[in-house]
This record gives sequence, C-alpha cells and structure tokens, in this order.
Amino acid sequence: MGNEEQNARDRIIRATITCIERDGLDATGIREIAREAQVNSAAISYYFRSKEKLISLAIEQTLDQAFGNVLTDFDKLRAGGAGVREAFEAVLEDIVGNTTRWPRIAHAHFREVLVHQRYEGMAIQRLNAFLGELAAKLAPAAPHLTPDMLRMALAQLWSSLLLLSMMPKLFDPFILLDFATLETRRAWVKQASRLIFACSS
Repeated sequence: MGNEEQNARDRIIRATITCIERDGLDATGIREIAREAQVNSAAISYYFRSKEKLISLAIEQTLDQAFGNVLTDFDKLRAGGAGVREAFEAVLEDIVGNTTRWPRIAHAHFREVLVHQRYEGMAIQRLNAFLGELAAKLAPAAPHLTPDMLRMALAQLWSSLLLLSMMPKLFDPFILLDFATLETRRAWVKQASRLIFACSS
C-alpha cells in the first residue's frame, strides 16, 4: 500500500473516531464519516469494504490508545527511574485527564455490554488483559495485598473510571469532579491510589 492510500485510510479512521465521539455510534454513518474525512462514500467502501469493518478498526485503535499506551508509558517512567507508585500515579493522572473527554468513545467500547449484556467483545478482553498486566507491574510495590486483593482494588478503581468516562457529569450535584483541572485530577489520583498503596511507603 502506497503512502497516499495509507494516508487516506488513516484520515478516514480518524474521521470515524471524531464522528463517534461527536454524534454517538448509532448516529455515525458512511455519509457523516465521508464528510468528516473529505472523501466520497465510495472511498470508504474501497478501503474498508463495510461500515462495520471501519467501525471495528476505529474502536480497535482507540482501545490501543486506552490500554496499550498506558502500559508503555508506565514502563518508560520506570525505566527513567520512577518508582512503581510514582509511575502508576503519573499514568493514572493522564488517564483521568483523558477519561471524561471522550464519553461517546467509551460508550462505544462497551456498547455490547451496556445494551445487550454481551461480555465477549474486544473491549472486555482488552480491559481484563490490561488489568492483569498492570497488576503484575504493581505487585512488587504492594506486598501487603494478596494477588486477589490487588485485582479487587484495580477492579474497584477501574469501575469508577469507566463509569465517569461514560457519564462524566454523573456526580455534579454531589461533588464537582472537573478533571480538566490539574488540582482535581491529582486529588482524585492520590485518593484512588490508596486502594493499592495504603500500607506502602
């Protein structure tokens, strides 16, 4: 595939992600994607064969950003001399900052669960594999937790993150969690990380 074709494919995938976040998965169609990508509808069929294939690729790319990049960033911080807790809180701060920016993307990731109670989808597999890898990386800094307790703590933490990522204003009448502000992100991360590092230095 030449550079021009690859650039066109990338532009269409980016446009698909933009449309999903702006309009929601159900309202994202070929026409909307083509308009956003500034191509004709035939180009989408040519490069991706079907809307379903295109949506799947767009979701896969956002899942890579949601999960794969976190572990890479964590490893880079550790290689640069950061401790386990320091690296975890740094990447968690980034996640919290990003988590409420794209609620419709988060909803699209877990649509099959939310709408149909189907738990075999790609997002569920990626989430659980990610948490398993993360637990292994955090375990040395949380010796006070058994492996099951550590997994439970991560499940508790990610449950709240997932809820807020899909419904960022859910708790506004109770407490304003404005993750656009660094102060709020840091306070949330410090509180959340105590689930894992409560007894460690």
